[in-house]
Amino acid sequence: MKRKINAISFTPKYDELEDRVRISINYDDLHNRIDFMMTRAFVIRLFPTVGDYMLEFYNLNLVVPTKTHTNNNVEKIIKDTNSTSRTDGTNLELYKQEDELLIEVKFSYNRETKMSIVQFHSKNSEVTSRLDENAMKQVFTIIKSAIPFFSWGISHNI
Repeated sequence: MKRKINAISFTPKYDELEDRVRISINYDDLHNRIDFMMTRAFVIRLFPTVGDYMLEFYNLNLVVPTKTHTNNNVEKIIKDTNSTSRTDGTNLELYKQEDELLIEVKFSYNRETKMSIVQFHSKNSEVTSRLDENAMKQVFTIIKSAIPFFSWGISHNI
């Protein structure tokens, strides 16, 4: 039986040892935390789909600038919204869970509420999050900012 939780927070970080992007869902909640790992191949499939989805339903392009400017732009996203905050590095490591390979992300859109339901799936877990336009942009921009574009040999425009 799959473990099902609701996502409250998303904390991405590139894991050099695993050469994968870790997305810690609810990083500071011991009982509702899941650590997903995204492979390079998964990233290459996911972000064009996210981009198409954002254009279709929100008329937005999801762009992350080159690495030299990424930190400043992520800082701007954090400053411009009340729904993002700094990660407590101690809790990030203290509550770390067993890594689960992210195998699927599903999107659905409610035209009445203009909200998206995003589901992240691994073999053992399912995480669901209800996001508005701004939250969608924030979540996927911050996840995208953790991608090591140069070392993975992929474009920032993916």
